[in-house]
Amino acid sequence: MAIAIMKRLTILCEPPKVEALLENLQEVKETQITSFKSLSEEDREFFKDQEDLTEHRLSEEMALRQLRASIDFLQSYVPKKHWRTNFEARPVYTLQQLEAEVQSFNIQGLLDNTEEQRNELSHIQKSLQSLEEQETFLRQWHSLDINPKTAQNLRHFNVRYGTIPIEQQLNLENALTRWGKDYYIDAIFYSKESIGYVIVTEKTQNNEMSQLLRQYQWSTLIYSYDEPPKVALEENLAERETLVKRDLEIRQQLKEASKTLNAFLLAEENLANRIERQKAQEDILQSQHITVVQAWLEDTQVESVIESIQLTLGEEALAVFVDDAEPEEIEANEVPTKLKNNWLARPFESLTLQYGVPTYQSVDPTPYYTIFQILFFGLMSADVGYGLLLFIATFIAGKMTTLSESMKQSLKMFNYNSVGTILVGLFFGSFFGYDMPFRVMSMSDNVIQIMIFSVAIGLVHMMVGYMLKARLALKDKDYGSFYLDALQWMLMILGGVLIAANMIINIPIIQTIGLVLLLGNIIGMFVANIIISPNKLVGVGKGLFGLIDVAGLVGDIVSYTRLTALGVAGANIAMAFNLIVGLLPPVARFTVGLLLFVALHALNIFITYLGAYVHSMRLQFVEFFGKFYESGGTLFTPLKPLEKNIHIRKDN
Repeated sequence: MAIAIMKRLTILCEPPKVEALLENLQEVKETQITSFKSLSEEDREFFKDQEDLTEHRLSEEMALRQLRASIDFLQSYVPKKHWRTNFEARPVYTLQQLEAEVQSFNIQGLLDNTEEQRNELSHIQKSLQSLEEQETFLRQWHSLDINPKTAQNLRHFNVRYGTIPIEQQLNLENALTRWGKDYYIDAIFYSKESIGYVIVTEKTQNNEMSQLLRQYQWSTLIYSYDEPPKVALEENLAERETLVKRDLEIRQQLKEASKTLNAFLLAEENLANRIERQKAQEDILQSQHITVVQAWLEDTQVESVIESIQLTLGEEALAVFVDDAEPEEIEANEVPTKLKNNWLARPFESLTLQYGVPTYQSVDPTPYYTIFQILFFGLMSADVGYGLLLFIATFIAGKMTTLSESMKQSLKMFNYNSVGTILVGLFFGSFFGYDMPFRVMSMSDNVIQIMIFSVAIGLVHMMVGYMLKARLALKDKDYGSFYLDALQWMLMILGGVLIAANMIINIPIIQTIGLVLLLGNIIGMFVANIIISPNKLVGVGKGLFGLIDVAGLVGDIVSYTRLTALGVAGANIAMAFNLIVGLLPPVARFTVGLLLFVALHALNIFITYLGAYVHSMRLQFVEFFGKFYESGGTLFTPLKPLEKNIHIRKDN
């Protein structure tokens, strides 16, 4: 339960075998290919330039993006699989079997067909939108039996078609009445915004009518059809019907394209795996006669990985060298960090990595805070019923074999947290806010005792953090840090605990010991800083600043009372909800009240678990990690397949 010891693996083989070597390493999933950073420019000239490989990889990445765009497109139409399929095992392939399976499909042809369908759907949608706009226009003028264009050919009369704003209707009609000359006007349509007219006048009155209409915001009709509006509308509706029918046909074809989608998903896996191997190939050295691969792997995997390579390529086809990490590499942070924990702590590694990757020479905090995390989560949720619901939900979901490994580990983390919720709920005797027949403490009657209990657990939590800091300081032979950053704080905490305990047991010697530990280490803070500082005045200044840290220590201790605050708040909210339901009449209590009970407790469960997750993580990051944790490491990222929808196994 620590950071895994890493070994450097150097492999020499013939250039034609490099692809088989990388496929083998990708199937094994235990090696991280690394570049030759320390190689001189003179030695590099002996090997080939990898620019061609990079260009090829970039083209492959472009193809992968296009493939994923087609996958996203099809997934929006192909019906989702039944939920029962989540419990079915994923298909298992070797890399060569996956390649052969993908080659059996005409992927490019399927992509072209999918792209044609997507483009046709897009064209249909744009056409339908345009036809809909045209339909609105034609429906306004559909009562016209003639084509408005023909009005331009009359010899003696001028026929105008156009619109004015609806508010100008009376103004225009009154103006035409006052005009005092012959004219014909007819309203063709009315809408909320405008009114459409046909106005007929003699040719000689054309200019006068134009000036009059201009005063009332006349807009001349622009008619672009060869048929009358009524006929054009019929053609419009017929064309829309044809397009809608074709749209439905394509959508139905896409709904039935599950085989195409499966082929694309396999092609995505294969292409993504190939790109990862190409990235790795850019980091290796390759000449006309030899290929040199350098990789990091865990020391316990060295023997099995070498054996796998030899079985694939043959013992005579390669040479393998195993070396320890050099101190310079460790100092330069070039050795990747791989967390290695048991079944209990492994799911909590994701929390550690959210804060930062520990350096290779540091310590993995995961196994040290795992039990505290489960306990903190339990104290802030503290209900048997809530815990059982979370346990059942995460247990069932965790059995879904189609979930990724990271998702399974996250579900395990919450599953273990639910155990803490159940155990603490039994301790406090709470089941969905109701009191159980047995309990050790009451969340409503023993708030002070629970707060003391929470702070006591917090002190142990902090002491573990300081002990880890002491361990790291002694490892580095930094004795000043050992005292100032670890030992003095542990002794101060011990002194404070003795003083607090003496308030109950009232033994003078305990009080004296506590004061000596507390005050003595405050003085020791000044003494140690003066001793280790070249400038003694600076040492005194550091001692003064250390007094601020003493106040911060008190704040750290007080922060653990949030365990009590959230736990008691959640319990009282649950009891209040139960009281609300209990006030309903008997008939309503078992009808509407049941629904209300479920809804209210669902809300409380969400708030409780959200608070428990966030605040327990905050206690780890601030009160625990802040004591010793050294982040800034490089996470171990082995060459491995995508495994988004399938599993890849090693070909035995």
